[in-house]
Amino acid sequence: MPNLTYATTNECITILDTHEQKFLFISPAIADILGITANQLSENNWLWLELIDENVRETVDEQVKSLLVNESVELSYTISISGNKVKYIKDKKSLVIDGFSGHKILTSIIKECTPLEALTTAEDSVFKDLFYKNANPAWIVDMETLRIVKVNNTAVANYGYTEEEFLLMTINDFRLPEEAGKVKVYFRENEKFQPGNTAVNSTGIWKHKSKSGEIIYADINWFDVTYNNRACAIAVAADVTQKLQYQEDAKRREQFLSSLIDSQTSFLIRIDIKGCYSFVNKQFLKTFGYNHDQLIGQYFSITAIPQELHLCQEAFAKCIANPGKIIKLVHKKPDVNGKLYDTDWEFISVTDDTGQVCEIQGIGYDITNKLKIEAEIKNAAEKLDAFIESITDSFFIIDNDWKFVKVNSAFEKITGTPRGEMLGKVIWDVFPKITESGFGKAYYGMIEKRESVKFTEYFEPIHKWFSTSVYPSAEGLTVYVKDITHERRAREEAVWAKNSLEALINNTHDHIWSVDTETRYVYMNEAYIRQIFYITGVEPAKGDYSYKHTGYNQQILNDWKIYYARALNGEMYTIISESVDQLTNVPLFYEVSFNPIYAQEGNIIGVGCFARDITLRLRIEKELLDQNERLRNIASLSSHEIRRPVASMMGLISIMDRDNFFNPDNEQIIGHLLTVSSEIDDVIRLIVDNTFTG
Repeated sequence: MPNLTYATTNECITILDTHEQKFLFISPAIADILGITANQLSENNWLWLELIDENVRETVDEQVKSLLVNESVELSYTISISGNKVKYIKDKKSLVIDGFSGHKILTSIIKECTPLEALTTAEDSVFKDLFYKNANPAWIVDMETLRIVKVNNTAVANYGYTEEEFLLMTINDFRLPEEAGKVKVYFRENEKFQPGNTAVNSTGIWKHKSKSGEIIYADINWFDVTYNNRACAIAVAADVTQKLQYQEDAKRREQFLSSLIDSQTSFLIRIDIKGCYSFVNKQFLKTFGYNHDQLIGQYFSITAIPQELHLCQEAFAKCIANPGKIIKLVHKKPDVNGKLYDTDWEFISVTDDTGQVCEIQGIGYDITNKLKIEAEIKNAAEKLDAFIESITDSFFIIDNDWKFVKVNSAFEKITGTPRGEMLGKVIWDVFPKITESGFGKAYYGMIEKRESVKFTEYFEPIHKWFSTSVYPSAEGLTVYVKDITHERRAREEAVWAKNSLEALINNTHDHIWSVDTETRYVYMNEAYIRQIFYITGVEPAKGDYSYKHTGYNQQILNDWKIYYARALNGEMYTIISESVDQLTNVPLFYEVSFNPIYAQEGNIIGVGCFARDITLRLRIEKELLDQNERLRNIASLSSHEIRRPVASMMGLISIMDRDNFFNPDNEQIIGHLLTVSSEIDDVIRLIVDNTFTG
């Protein structure tokens, strides 16, 4: 039974046993607040609901009926009492379990309130839904201090800060320094930001920084509120980071494709799966003197010389067989008049929605002059190699006065600085933050020692890892910079995945190991290492030959040599291996699976093995077979051995003189019955013996 707390004179308490649908308590103030008596409510448990405005009655009823145990709900509604008088009511209902009876008890604290109080309660409910249940991060900002005074769970989850950390921050604390200045400018330029303004305002997309340092692009919308008697604003931040990345990727792909189609240096062709041209760009037609109709629909041999046609056919076949893999080809192409051009190509298969190859796309270059120049300036191969490498890597050259002499577009891209702002200027003036970094120290060292150096460093201002190679010369330094951020992250993720996999593999009692093509150990889990050590007394190590230890007899060595050979020939199979525990002399049985391990190229590079101890399983199976055999014996005894004496007994009983029990013949029959009973007893003993011993 719940404890009764007497209500104050301006509120009414009711306690309803929902199981018995009976009020356990109704305070006297109900008459003053709801205009009904305790007796009336006892006779009709839902009389209070009938007083509520019919426009919200159903909603209130649903909220009460959906209450879970130990939950509460604060309701605000109006009621109509005698004389059409309207009252504003605040009603807090809670559902609990009676510890004595186990029944669900609905308690209500009902009091009359002013219209303003009722409105505030309703607004609080809406606010909670809009703020706390919002799928986007949201926070309330004090407009005078810019301090965060409330934050929702989505913001905590997305940004990584705890609620306590958020409440110690201003909105500038999770922005980049340059963004903080933009915030001040925005507030200064937007005078409409005044308390009481109910309009929703869009501030556009801003860069935020999570606790882990990740950049989040957020589309911010806000509106003014008064919170704790302070002029505040609610800001809702929609994360558009991925959307912007998709847009940027799509833009780059479109620009790249357009540049290839209209290129004056690159060839772009497409070939269908029959080997016929389906597209050629203008530069291809211009260089080789064909028109569109002469090539489209023609087999690609039309633009190949007979001596090298097999190279084109091999590249075509590789593309068909390896979707997504880039196939390179360097060969000579004749123009319409027979003039030969050296061309360099990269082909890749194009797949449809089902993953089937539908076309082959090739990007090529006329390298005739390039090869000619390489032959003429062979003595300048080192500089030429550096130039070729710069196609994929960023590079720049600085003179002995630390001024930029040359930069490429890749370097412009990673630094976000146009080459016009770098050329002719001192590197320390353009990038002052690198002075004390590993970059700066390396550059000074190169000038002094005149030695090449390579190093890797994280550059904090743009949150990237770079692999840098610096080559000194008499004129200054040539620097190659490669963005390896993705490689670093991939390596870290690979290490994490490897450690996780090893932890999982080493958490099993099953034996897992692999060997190479020479049957040397490549990997072993701890369970396998312990088992081999238990058998041989020697702990196996990576690189050791599997099952060639002196602890094994020649038969075991021969068997395992055959097992591995089968798997190395491509067979995937399972065996049952039998052995004897050397300490307990108990037979042991293992189910061993052998699986070939393939390299990416499709060749077999080893064998993966998985062994599970099935001794207990086989023992149970044998016991079940033995038990079935005993049951069959019992059934045989029951159906054959016991039937004969039982039949005899039934025959003797049938010839007894039941009318004259003292008939002398009955005595002889009873003697025979005793004999038959003894036979039945012997059979029953035999059945019992078979039950336990078989």
